[in-house]
Formats: sequence, structure tokens, C-alpha cells
Amino acid sequence: MHPIRALAAGALAIALSSSTVPAQDSSVVSRAAADVHFHGFVEVYYRAGDPTTTDGYRLRKADLKVSGVLSPHLLWRVGFDGAKVIGIATRSDSAGAVTGVALDQRGRPLQDAAVTYVVNRSLQIDAGQQLLPLSLEGTIPTPQVETIERTMFIVERSRGTGFGDVRDIGVSLNGATASGLEYHAGVFNETGESQNATDANAQKAVIGRLVWHAHAIPGLQVGESGAFEGGPAEQRRQRAGGEAQYATRRVTVRAEAMGGTDGALRRFGWYALTAVRPGRGIELVARADTWDRDLGAEQSVNDALERQIVAGASYAIDGGAGRVLLNLVHQSFPNVSAPRATFALVAFEAVW
Repeated sequence: MHPIRALAAGALAIALSSSTVPAQDSSVVSRAAADVHFHGFVEVYYRAGDPTTTDGYRLRKADLKVSGVLSPHLLWRVGFDGAKVIGIATRSDSAGAVTGVALDQRGRPLQDAAVTYVVNRSLQIDAGQQLLPLSLEGTIPTPQVETIERTMFIVERSRGTGFGDVRDIGVSLNGATASGLEYHAGVFNETGESQNATDANAQKAVIGRLVWHAHAIPGLQVGESGAFEGGPAEQRRQRAGGEAQYATRRVTVRAEAMGGTDGALRRFGWYALTAVRPGRGIELVARADTWDRDLGAEQSVNDALERQIVAGASYAIDGGAGRVLLNLVHQSFPNVSAPRATFALVAFEAVW
């Protein structure tokens, strides 16, 4: 054995066998160690035929999540995404001149870092950096999303954060009632802008999602989500959206709409998706997707209405240990002079 490993093993054995450690403490340590779980997800895809970027491979996700149970009422979790890219964040004055440059903390690999206090079967309290309760697709784990890329109102983040699948630091209440009402409500630093950083202002964002699961029609759910952060006009952020889904073992039909404002900027998107699973790990999917990243401008592809039609198929390997996916995406900008394009995405995934 390597000398350092031998020393560490000896120290651990002495610590565990020492008579100065109470027996109940040893049992707590053993139980906590046994209740630690490791999860991971890797996704690599190839993009071809997209006129806005060079054909090539991309490591889109490299998630590692660790979670555990400290006691019957106390849980914890920490997650990282090794595929994230650190960018540059700039500050500007009212005239648009850049006044400061710094690393964008949202690009750091830390994703989740939170503790959960389980009050009872219908209520738990989460504190720390966590996924914000915005939109249905934004809360679906990436390995379960039917398409390679999420809907555009989540993916497109050129003007700050998306309208889902974003994280921030705060405290939230989460749970469900016996009548089928699922609820999520919290107070956060921002609506995703301050991930991995301290709050930049005194105002806090109030964010919530309410979903009704119909007991009479298993698989049917409808809901809404929203967010509000006050302050000066240029800082104020609002989100509002609605969702509906019917899902069984064989089929999923889902539709969502989400709009919001970031200062004077107004944005809106919606999509409708159908996925069919005929069996043997095969899933066929089609999605119509519309996104207007600036409702007040139609000057170029940077602010114009965009539409996508996605058609694809996936195959689950070894009962879901991995997936191979193929998506064909037809992209158009109907209100500006821009060529239509159809490109392909091929993805390889593994989950554990």
C-alpha cells in the first residue's frame, strides 16, 4: 500500500476504534456514510449543418451529483457540471459604456449546494443554491428531456438568464397535498443572475410554481409559474408562464408558454411537444417551438422572432443506462431577412 494511503487508513482505524468516541456517534457516522449517493450524467453531441456555428462535437453536460441523509429530517446535496465554460460579465453605465469587467460566476461548475429539512410528508424546506421553480421543462432532469436541446425560451440566454433550468441562492418551500396540488415557493437573491455569487442589490426575487395533478385522469397536470423582483426600472424582472401535460408510459403531450421582462426588455416563447414510445427503448418526438427574445425589435437574428420545428428519435441503451438521440431542427426567422436552415444534432448520453 502507498505510504500516504496506509497512514490515512491507520488514522481512520484509530479514530473509529478509540474509546473516547461514544458508540452513538460511531453509528451516526456509519449511517451517514451509508446514506451517501453518487449520480452522474454525461452528454456529448455533434452539430452539423447549422449556418450560425461550425460543425463539430460539444461536451454539453458532465454532471456529478452527491447527496446524502444526515437524519430522518435532514438531507443534503451538492452538484457540479464540469462542462460549463466560464465567461466574462460586464457592467455598463446609462450611456452603454462598459464600466467594469469580471468573471461571470454563473460559469463556475458548482450547480446545486443545498440542505433540505423535511417537515412532514407534504412539506420540505430547501436552503442554498438550487433549481428555481420556473416552467415544467426547466425542472425536468436533463436525462429525461425528450429532445437534445431544451426549448428556446430556456436555452437562449444572450440577454441574461433563461426562463427555466436556472439556479440561484435562496430558501424555498416545496411539497404536495393529498388532493393533488404540488407547490413550490421561495425567496432568492435573483432570478438566476447571481448563481455562485452574492446578491448585487438589496431586492430579492419571489419565485413560485403551482401544479394540479388530476386524480381522475392519471398523467394529466396543469400549472403555472412566475417570478418578480422589484427595484429600479432597469433592474426589475418579471416572469409568468403556464403549462399543461398528459403523460403515460407510451405517450407524452406537453405545451408551455412563458413571458417576462428584464428592465425594458420584453420576451415571450411557447412550445408544443409530442413524444411516443412504441417500446424497446425507442422514443419518437416532435416539437413546435417559437421564441421572441425582444418583443420591441425585429432588426436582425439577434432580436427577431425565431421558430423551430424539431423531429427526432432516441434509443435507450441497457434499460436507460444511456441514450443515443438524433434531432433534425428546421430554423426560421419569419420577420427579418435571414435564410432558413435545417441542421442535425446527434447525442450520446450516459447516466448513473
